[in-house]
Amino acid sequence: MEVSPMKRAVIFVLIISLLLIFAPFIRAKKPPKEGITNYAGKYFKDSSSPGYASYDREMSMYVAQRIKAQYNVDLDYTLYSAFDLLEIEALLKCKKSGEPVDSLLEPFQK
Repeated sequence: MEVSPMKRAVIFVLIISLLLIFAPFIRAKKPPKEGITNYAGKYFKDSSSPGYASYDREMSMYVAQRIKAQYNVDLDYTLYSAFDLLEIEALLKCKKSGEPVDSLLEPFQK
């Protein structure tokens, strides 16, 4: 039983199109190789613990990106600790519509 070249071409195009359609879903299921997830399950005794500085930097970057995406507020993650950024995010979530963002950031200015 021989398959015609036209059928082969149709099957090939069909397979390629399915791969292109489902490629983003396959890629999305891969776990991230770097970032904040590297610190999952790790504990730090205090801020002088080894690795805490890199954890705080990664967490600050992550929360600053999340604030930018959700509230369109661009914050420099190097100016705030991760916990300050988490508090700022909570305040942004609860802020009134007419309230300026600068008034929320004043307590965190160094």
